[in-house]
Amino acid sequence: MSLRASCLALCLAAITLAPAPAFAEDDLPFLGRWDCEVAEFTFTPDTYNNGSDDLPILEIQEGTDGSYTLFFDDDYAITLSGFTGDTMGWYSLASGDAFNCTRLSE
Repeated sequence: MSLRASCLALCLAAITLAPAPAFAEDDLPFLGRWDCEVAEFTFTPDTYNNGSDDLPILEIQEGTDGSYTLFFDDDYAITLSGFTGDTMGWYSLASGDAFNCTRLSE
């Protein structure tokens, strides 16, 4: 393998293994407590509580439309969108359930 090919392979490996960008707490509009019709949901930068269980957030992806998709164990994911300050939409990719959420006072 040539030196150039070796360098390219190393660079590609470094890009592939690079960690996902971290979000500053100020960048995450869904943090806090929310009344989401069926339960009170709570979001921290690292966990999502669905009213009964704390689920560690494995990854957060920001959509081009300002939405956020949160990924959890067992290929579970939810998308949060439509932020207006005190409201947001909650959508489960697995079940298709959707809820309108209202921010609760801290």
